[in-house]
Amino acid sequence: MTKWWRIEDARPDHIPAIAEDMRPGDAREVWASHRFTPMQALSDALGRSPVAWTCIIDERPAFMWGAARVGSLMSQVGAPWLLATPVMDQRRVTLEFLRQCPAYVARMQTAFPRLENIVHAKHRSAIRWLRWLGFTFGKETVTRNGEDFFPFWKGAVCQ
Repeated sequence: MTKWWRIEDARPDHIPAIAEDMRPGDAREVWASHRFTPMQALSDALGRSPVAWTCIIDERPAFMWGAARVGSLMSQVGAPWLLATPVMDQRRVTLEFLRQCPAYVARMQTAFPRLENIVHAKHRSAIRWLRWLGFTFGKETVTRNGEDFFPFWKGAVCQ
């Protein structure tokens, strides 16, 4: 692991730094899907996620991701999410994250054999990332608050 980059278990005190500088595409997506501000989206996602991490870059929280429980405490379905600052789009950060990403998806699937969520139809970088990770996309969009989203999933359908 490099000195400029480290991953920690996500904590509430990481939220303000990410929320105040969230990527426009991420902020647009959380507003369109839930009418959440960046602070509300991060707080809600972290509060529902038994597995979540923060990437610290140059000693500042840069992005947070995890899997939020869907349904009851017995549910085997998790909703993967990632919310980031523009730092994530720097080439060195993107490459390092892509290298480590499959292992984190595997850890999410240990907690939740089925991962599923929706992604804003206009959030091209998120769609590319999810396809690269092997998620399957629905052919039809779903509409939330007048905006289109693609459903995506990975893993077996849970009973």
